[in-house]
Amino acid sequence: MRDYETWTDFTGRQWRVVQSSRRLKFKYPAHAALRAHVFRRDSFACQRCPAKAIDVPVDYDGHETLMTDTFTDPRWRDCLVLDHILTLKAGGKSAVWNLQTLCFTCNRRKQREDKRAIAAYLEMQP
Repeated sequence: MRDYETWTDFTGRQWRVVQSSRRLKFKYPAHAALRAHVFRRDSFACQRCPAKAIDVPVDYDGHETLMTDTFTDPRWRDCLVLDHILTLKAGGKSAVWNLQTLCFTCNRRKQREDKRAIAAYLEMQP
């Protein structure tokens, strides 16, 4: 029998660590549970700016997108996203320890910063 790496959510339920190297799909219960767990761990708030989720259901299960108290422009609210600290391309996993809650705006900013850092690193190589 195979030995799987597992993690335990806030309800005490055990889940297998997601092995896929593709994006998470929140229609799958394990992926949704991972998002709900990380959002709850991070207090439903962006880890880079003061944005916080609004109207969070008491029994939030990770399937729905959560809007924040900030706006991307005067008409549209920002939303919370699940972000890989170490990207999948760089060898990161979709595990609790490698995920964080960011608002969509901070996630885009982080992507640009990562691209610049990689480009700078590659320029330094002989």
